[in-house]
Amino acid sequence: MNAIFYLTKNGCVWRDIPGEFPPWQTVYWYYRKWVKDGTWDNINRLLIANNRVMEDKQWQPTTSIIDSQTTKNTSTSTENIGVDGGKLIKGRKRFYVVDTLGNLLDSFVVPANSYDGTTAIKHWKRIYSENELLGNIQRIYADGTFGGTFREEMKTKYEIEVEIPIIPIAQKGKVEIHEKRWIVERTIAWTLNNRRCSKDYERKVENANAYMIIANIRRLAKKI
Repeated sequence: MNAIFYLTKNGCVWRDIPGEFPPWQTVYWYYRKWVKDGTWDNINRLLIANNRVMEDKQWQPTTSIIDSQTTKNTSTSTENIGVDGGKLIKGRKRFYVVDTLGNLLDSFVVPANSYDGTTAIKHWKRIYSENELLGNIQRIYADGTFGGTFREEMKTKYEIEVEIPIIPIAQKGKVEIHEKRWIVERTIAWTLNNRRCSKDYERKVENANAYMIIANIRRLAKKI
């Protein structure tokens, strides 16, 4: 696992993993196996539950924050690519679902031309049924792109209130800070501290998503 943490942090290719670790083929085999069988997701959820208990909170959060981040693709990431018309960025869009501590409860990666609200509806159905950390969510904070249909869907199907803060609670220079939404922005920054996540280098979206999860695991592992 330390070899995979090293690769995630430093952004090197598999063959450049230092010799102090097992052969890169062995490390890659375990990485792929854990992506396919859900081991990374399970480790992440166990660490989050443990972290929440350590912070005197219930292991299941009642509040979450959702946001998306458009990431540039590279020459190696050629599948499921789109252009974000608002930001004029070609690549993929990462969706972050975090708790009030900034822990990455769940995530998904789609082409950059995907619309936030409709994409979140589609994927929420899947992650809500698979991830027990989301089972007690009562309120979601989001920005305006998650209003309308997403808000209605969450209310009618899941009895979850979607709140979109408009008035900033603080301002640093030209940056407005909104209630709770700053938490997910911090999580995005934590993720980008890992060079493997600074751009999208992955051919498959399942790998792009896996490195988001691994980045969160790496951060939480330091707290144990």
